[in-house]
Amino acid sequence: MSPTLSGATRRFEAVYAPLRDRTAEFGEIAVLGWDADIFGFPVADYRCVDPRTLAARPGQLSEALSSWADREKADLISCRVPATFTATGALLESIGFRFVETQLRAVLPRLRAADQRPSRITIRPVHSADHEGVLRIAGSAFTLGRYHADPRFPRALADRRYRVWVERALTEPHPGTLVLVIGSEGAPGGFLHAEIEKGVADIRLAAVEASAAGIAGPELFRGALHEFASRGATQATARISAANSAVLNIYASLGFRFDEPEIVFHWHRPNAAHLVPVLQAFANLPE
Repeated sequence: MSPTLSGATRRFEAVYAPLRDRTAEFGEIAVLGWDADIFGFPVADYRCVDPRTLAARPGQLSEALSSWADREKADLISCRVPATFTATGALLESIGFRFVETQLRAVLPRLRAADQRPSRITIRPVHSADHEGVLRIAGSAFTLGRYHADPRFPRALADRRYRVWVERALTEPHPGTLVLVIGSEGAPGGFLHAEIEKGVADIRLAAVEASAAGIAGPELFRGALHEFASRGATQATARISAANSAVLNIYASLGFRFDEPEIVFHWHRPNAAHLVPVLQAFANLPE
């Protein structure tokens, strides 16, 4: 465990354990304390093993997952696998998981101050007067990400997750936490949250007001790279939805490369409370 982790981060750190019988035969699983705390019900992440092992006993895997979910009262379980593992994806869908999105890693392997020009608009560290505006943007600007992409998951909870995410970055920062904004003090038009550690700037979240997206979006990222380099970072990374073409284009224009494509699946407990309003909405759609 990193010595820089705060007490809050330690409290939410996922601890993986064997899904069944104290062996890794069926993979590992962990409660995601961060998301569970935000949503108000347990959610988990499942790490599967070699699909050849699981394919021989899909019924036992399904039973093990359901038993674990019943025991932990988990209403949602996520699983991500490399995009080339199509057989694993088919297996997961056969036991109740559903595809929600594809993710990519964006990497700028050589971040040098000499290569980064300042943004054409002012990019600055967040001030306390900006917090309300940043939280408003974080709670309303996003349409992508695995919770937003899941049609069975309530949009309001997905929005809340981003708002709380940024709120914690503002109020419980780590030594490497950096939140940058554009716009005048007290009226931010966009923000970017990153964590810098051991020379790597990991971009966690960024958004701008829709009215300013054309220019402000690219310049926000450009200004952030300049700020990262000035703080000693030599590499920048991010994990993004493959459906986010606007951000993909910005990253590509800045020299990022893309790798590690993953497909993300969600399993929902049948009749889970969070599903009820979503399923009712589906039932009321016109034919």
